[in-house]
Amino acid sequence: MAAELLMTPYAMDRFMGRLIAEGPVMGPRDRRVQPGFVKFEWLSSADELVLEYTTTTIPPKKAFFPPRQPLFEFELSEPPTITAVQEATPFTLVGVHPCDLAGLSMLDDAYAREPAEACWPAARARARVIGVDCLPDEYCFCFAMNTCNSREGADLFLTPIARGYLVEVLTEAGEEMLRLSDVEDAEDEDRSQAQAFRRDKGNRLSASIDASPEEFAEILETQELGELWREIAGRCYSCGSCNTTCPTCFCFDINDEFDLGLTGGQRVRTWDSCQLQEFALVAGGHNFRRIRWQRVRHRWHRKFLYLYRTFGRPYCTGCGRCSRACTADINIVDVSNEVIARARGRV
Repeated sequence: MAAELLMTPYAMDRFMGRLIAEGPVMGPRDRRVQPGFVKFEWLSSADELVLEYTTTTIPPKKAFFPPRQPLFEFELSEPPTITAVQEATPFTLVGVHPCDLAGLSMLDDAYAREPAEACWPAARARARVIGVDCLPDEYCFCFAMNTCNSREGADLFLTPIARGYLVEVLTEAGEEMLRLSDVEDAEDEDRSQAQAFRRDKGNRLSASIDASPEEFAEILETQELGELWREIAGRCYSCGSCNTTCPTCFCFDINDEFDLGLTGGQRVRTWDSCQLQEFALVAGGHNFRRIRWQRVRHRWHRKFLYLYRTFGRPYCTGCGRCSRACTADINIVDVSNEVIARARGRV
């Protein structure tokens, strides 16, 4: 597959307009109350789409795993009745950066592990995905996480060039989408400009973790470093911003919500965070990570050790969202490199 075509800006507008007319499309657009800040949201017109952006606060996983998701409705009748809440409408997700494509792929693996989760793969099966390349900022470290040029799960991938976008056709679904577009054959100059864009992107990446994933996992597994975790925890507010902005966190909570008459309601799952004080609280009142530094350490161990051992790659994409969102200015790269430096200093 992997054919390369050209789509001009005019053709892109027409293509997006046709996609939106055909069915629901989610993509990055300006926040209405905060111009200049971009979020993934359902689009009503092509001119709402913003493809030149650095990042969004909330990752595009929300298209498949909403922050608040009803699972089923129930009535306390005789006998009680349960009705599943199932969304079946196909949709298109547009404007996904390489690191976020990798994040979606990581969640594919996580939710497929037994006992497999049902809602995620059902939502993924309904979607077509269009990726787009980006220019990083000082928080990005996707090169270190090997997600800088990911195409995982994308049907089409766009790279900005002088004449518009170089379009990589990656799947049959992507090829089918292009029936709605006005594309041209790409020329050698278009391909050269796309390569130059990727080189420029690599040159902009200054943040990096100072160890391979294997060495970092080994350090976390063998070095206690309790003093450092206490230092970091002394700044942490346990607000959970790092988890709720992360493209690879997949923990959730489930609650039953009753209507005002107490005759029925719905079961809802919501995003959860291992940094919240009651996350590890169990029946009987015991809290396995009651102390803040234990939760901070757990976050690093989970991202770079536990899930690395389970799935063969760190569950971090290098997007930098957690560092941008942290209310205490805790930077995941800085902390990781401090862990590595202290561990190496002990050898």
